[in-house]
Amino acid sequence: MLGAAYLAGVWRVRRMGEPWPVWRILVFFGGGLGSVVVLTMSVLGTYDRVLFWPYAVQNVLLLALTPVLLAFGGPVQLIARNFPSVGAGRVVRVLTFPAVSSLVGAALLPLVYFTPYYVAVLQNGVLHELLRLQLVVAGCLFFWPMLGGESLPAWCTPPVRVAIGFLDGLLDALPGILIMTSPGTLAATYYLSVRHGWGPAPHEDQRFGGGLMLTLAEMVGLPFLAGQLVAWIRADRAEAAAVDRRLDRVVAERGRGGGAGAGVDAALVGDRSGATR
Repeated sequence: MLGAAYLAGVWRVRRMGEPWPVWRILVFFGGGLGSVVVLTMSVLGTYDRVLFWPYAVQNVLLLALTPVLLAFGGPVQLIARNFPSVGAGRVVRVLTFPAVSSLVGAALLPLVYFTPYYVAVLQNGVLHELLRLQLVVAGCLFFWPMLGGESLPAWCTPPVRVAIGFLDGLLDALPGILIMTSPGTLAATYYLSVRHGWGPAPHEDQRFGGGLMLTLAEMVGLPFLAGQLVAWIRADRAEAAAVDRRLDRVVAERGRGGGAGAGVDAALVGDRSGATR
């Protein structure tokens, strides 16, 4: 359904005469939706309700990797071009507000693992699929605006995004640390009942899974943080270039005989020095 909606959006954009890169389509389907297929239908999907570590890997990547790969396909840009008013809605602004979306993503896994919901998810197929959807949606609410920027408030500049990305990386490390260092065993009775004596001990399995969660969360977070740093550098260069163009226009006008521009000239020189610092 998501793939069909994406293709419909691409078709409408191209019908309006606007180009849409083929590489975005390939990344959206091959990377974004492809990661869902791999995570849910490979060995991770086969043993996600038998061993702890495959489910831990699956959940953290559905939350952190799949939304990023989907974002590179440009769904935010498609929505903005097809439905310009969607991003201006109050509900969308609240849900994609960086503090809200970051806390939702960081709190979701601890709320799952350290509440009775976890055993219910393991035992109920519908809840199991629902959690997968919840993870992807929570990740999209954070990563899509941060990578697209269309629905973010004006104060959320590239430097602020770098700071938010750094703090989010710290928050993402907490679930893995809590699970890895927990003295108790999560859903121990359930895991013993489905393994029938094979596989690692539930607590060792849990510690291994917590370590993988911590490692993968940071591995995914570092490229995201690097991307925000690159966006910051590009924004500074674009700002400096814009100031240069304005200054060149003022100089050209004064060269044609306009002497009343010294104050503006000095202000623009100050802007240039500030933009290039």
